[in-house]
Amino acid sequence: MRFNDAQQRAVKHFDGPCMVLAGPGSGKTTVIVNRIKYLTEERQVPPEKILVITFTKVAAEEMRERFRILMGGEQGVSFGTFHSLFFRILRYAYRYDASNILTEEERYRFLRDAAKSVGLGDELENEYLASLSNEISCVKNSGGELKSYKPGLTDKESFVKIIAEFERRLRSEEKIDFDDMLLLTHRLFETRPEILDFWREVYEYILIDEFQDICPLQYDLITQLAAPHNNIFIVGDDDQSIYSFRGAVPELMVRFEKEYKKIPGYETLILGVNYRCSSDIVECSSKLISRNKKRFKKELRSEKTSFLNTATVRFRSFPEYKKEISYVLNMIEDLNAKGIDYTEIAVLFRTNSQPGALVSLLKTKNIPFSVRDNIPNIYEHWIAKNIFAYIELAGLEAGNRTVGPFGSDSTCDHSTEWRRLFLTIANRPVRYISRETMRKEKLDFSVLFQENRGKTYVTERLTKLKYDLGMISKLNPMAAVKYIRKAVGYDEFLKKYASERGLDIDGLMGILDEIEASSAEFDKYEAWKEHIREYTEVLKQKSKDRNKEKESGVSLLTFHSAKGTEYDTVFIIDASENYAPYWQAGTSSEIEEERRMFYVALTRAKNRLFILHSDERYGKRYEVSRFVKEAGL
Repeated sequence: MRFNDAQQRAVKHFDGPCMVLAGPGSGKTTVIVNRIKYLTEERQVPPEKILVITFTKVAAEEMRERFRILMGGEQGVSFGTFHSLFFRILRYAYRYDASNILTEEERYRFLRDAAKSVGLGDELENEYLASLSNEISCVKNSGGELKSYKPGLTDKESFVKIIAEFERRLRSEEKIDFDDMLLLTHRLFETRPEILDFWREVYEYILIDEFQDICPLQYDLITQLAAPHNNIFIVGDDDQSIYSFRGAVPELMVRFEKEYKKIPGYETLILGVNYRCSSDIVECSSKLISRNKKRFKKELRSEKTSFLNTATVRFRSFPEYKKEISYVLNMIEDLNAKGIDYTEIAVLFRTNSQPGALVSLLKTKNIPFSVRDNIPNIYEHWIAKNIFAYIELAGLEAGNRTVGPFGSDSTCDHSTEWRRLFLTIANRPVRYISRETMRKEKLDFSVLFQENRGKTYVTERLTKLKYDLGMISKLNPMAAVKYIRKAVGYDEFLKKYASERGLDIDGLMGILDEIEASSAEFDKYEAWKEHIREYTEVLKQKSKDRNKEKESGVSLLTFHSAKGTEYDTVFIIDASENYAPYWQAGTSSEIEEERRMFYVALTRAKNRLFILHSDERYGKRYEVSRFVKEAGL
């Protein structure tokens, strides 16, 4: 195989540390597997002395397979993730097995109990627990240091107590989570130096892919393991570091250079030739990423000659979101008619909540598609369940069981169904219904008024609710949703709820907007109900297909999930402020990471790149993303 000069130098680097800055499409995986071949064949390094680490199990298996094909069989080289390596070390030291690893279900249960222990309440939605989980991971990945950490979800005192209770539950049930694998290994190396020495002799040559995604604790552990041989070969691109929410710190690549450049044999190499993207794509993406200040300077160029007669990068703006999505669908059909396979087309977006409307249209047009991320079903979100409960309760009150997107279960007793629906929305917004009242087996308005006799502030709200349900029962789907949001006061309830729990109010309001937009498509509840049923089945099937790795068709991916992929044609939707960069990004460091995400999205395209924006989405105005202008488009 022919290598360019930088690739050749990387492949043949032998003893001592080396940092390879590998731009998009620069052949880094090819360099890594050929370097392993060089070490084993030319330098006679025993394969079992070589350790190759990457960040996901899938990536590790792909690397192993590439090497197996190159060598014509297994050679004994170790391929794995950081977590698999450290769990192996812990398993030898403490005799852990798979039963000791905390499951996702257990993690959420422990977190919910820990949050309740500091008085955060009984109604903790999964969004809150997911954010809490990320914060705890960030603390652990930074070494468990709490003094300088500023939690975003709650006050510092409560956060410290939550972590303490969470850790107590872990230890009491003899469980460890993925973050513990790092912390416990770090403590093991500190207290048992002979164990560290043993593993140092096991692995004399260490190669690490995607080094820009490393966290401080991983950095400390792997550099300890590499000493004293210091045959550590890292490959990464600080311009593609997009996992700060997992604790990744791209500045660690700068630290690596600073700490290792004085060691004999050290090299910094830049793989600056992009074999994937057209020159137009390389040019616009380079313009964009050059705006970041905290990065290694590198000149990238394309070695690819475009076979297209037109520009390979196009930016389009639309007056409204529907036209943007329709354009995507029409272009996909047109490209497929011209011979571009659906599997060579991808649609990228910043968050997994964005492609709901696109999924519906792809299904309607019978265009095959696959989803890399778990696209949440908005109709199963607790907000949707609240809206549906209002509509269904209105139907029950009016004696019409068919009202509502799901319709009340005709097999259920009227009283049982009424109670279930009422409990869903009793204090959303607050009506001061007591827990004692809500525990009663029979609930209806007569019971509620009787239980709250003399409490004017409650009975007034109950009277208003009864009036609202009567109004809702007479409305079509869209009018009913609008009434619940404004007249009932659900929007104001949601804003207060989100503020008290540190939740993303824009994201939650976006879900409400999508539910309202969906309701506008149907005059009758029966038709809306059928759409919801079909949409739910599609997402369930896509989830099964993803788990079975039998995906085909147009790929739908977030910017995060798109990393490491490439397609003939890429559509980036919602290239708007508030999405790219995301509205929560406020600091210069956060904006730089958002820019890196957009850079990753741009460089997934080989031949065609469409960047799209709409001025209006669900009644809200959006400005074109600053990144579009920075890319010179």
